[in-house]
Amino acid sequence: MKDGKIHNMNVAFGHTNTDLDCLGSLILIKKLFPDFRLVKSRLIHPAAQSLYYLYEGYFDFLNPKDLMDEQIDNIIIVDTCTADRVNEYFGNIRNSSPSIRIFDHHHAANCDILGASLEKGNFGANTSFLGKLAMKQGITLLPEEATIALTGIYADTGRLIYENVSREDFEVAAWLFDMGASLKLVKSFLETIKEDDQILLLNQLLLSVEQFNIQGHVILISNFELDENIPGLAAIVEKIMDIENPDAYFAIFSIKKSKTILLITRSQKEKIDLHELLQPYGGGGHHLAASAKISNREGPEFKEEFLAYLEKSLAPATRAKDIMKSPVHAITENMSLLEASLFLEKVELTSMPVVNDSGTPTGFISLRDIMKGRKANSMKSPVRAYMSKPVIFSNSSITMREIERIFFKHHIGHLPIVEEGELVGIVTRWDYLEYRKRTADDRRTPE
Repeated sequence: MKDGKIHNMNVAFGHTNTDLDCLGSLILIKKLFPDFRLVKSRLIHPAAQSLYYLYEGYFDFLNPKDLMDEQIDNIIIVDTCTADRVNEYFGNIRNSSPSIRIFDHHHAANCDILGASLEKGNFGANTSFLGKLAMKQGITLLPEEATIALTGIYADTGRLIYENVSREDFEVAAWLFDMGASLKLVKSFLETIKEDDQILLLNQLLLSVEQFNIQGHVILISNFELDENIPGLAAIVEKIMDIENPDAYFAIFSIKKSKTILLITRSQKEKIDLHELLQPYGGGGHHLAASAKISNREGPEFKEEFLAYLEKSLAPATRAKDIMKSPVHAITENMSLLEASLFLEKVELTSMPVVNDSGTPTGFISLRDIMKGRKANSMKSPVRAYMSKPVIFSNSSITMREIERIFFKHHIGHLPIVEEGELVGIVTRWDYLEYRKRTADDRRTPE
């Protein structure tokens, strides 16, 4: 209201502590809804600051205080539907009851912004959600705008390899590339660990992380004391995820200056829903990335409390017993190769476990093994003379991570499951791949 008059205005903004996906979403909002003014958060996430400062002019942001004396008719919110994450804006909208429209890709989030119309999409990145709309409308982007948007998608999807990625993320990324997005610049914006103090902290954290097996999940937890909050902590946590490859990592940072705990978390398993886990602590975010700020707590005490909370709250990991085939066909050691060949043909299988008289697996026989006996004119020989051995087997309680390790380490395609010396089931490489595909498809199914 620089001229002393109240103006009607439409505005768009994202969550506080704006990240790269939020910036990517906002640059597309500017193209999709040209009569809306963008409003910036007072906080820009450290990982997004380089891009923001380079391209600030393309956004033409207002400050939240610029809204104080304006008549706000319509609001668009991107990348969140949580009231606490947009309070800095609504605190300056004092004289109107605007229409609110939200574009958010967080399936787990419950919208608590009163009166808002929520539009959800099945995308790994919120930028992809809006990019798909821009594609349908035939919108053209400047190369700089395409670079901003592509950086947002790459950041929120782990360069299109996180398990939250959808087909649409790839389609929008390809469209942005066609619009002139610079992969070289995108890569530079995603390289967030550059400073000496960040590298030092990364090395210190690597020495301090502890590994726990909780409900079958491999969990990393660290508790580290800092004099004050420093930029780039999330990037360091993500780097440790890349190096250590746990199912989830919970990094506890005790900030002495503010007497608070900053909890930064990352997961790569759908069963470890970080958004849900951190809600009791006032935190939130994505399924696979979330954070919380807890006041007036000491790090060691909080760590013990949080460990107990995880033991109680985490759903058990998927185990062999959840996916194995049972009962399972088996061939005895004393059966002849001819009998084994006929049996395999009857049950339409190409290979099978071999068991002794006690039912314990002792080898594996395949049509290829039988062919060797046929060529040697030894079809009356016992299976034990031609079977592959020793056989690798395990029990029904091993997790999918352990099954994967066994398949890769021993180069096998079948894992017999044994309990109390008896064959009770089998997990094949196909079963494992189908499980991975099924869990990925479940993540992509809209609620």
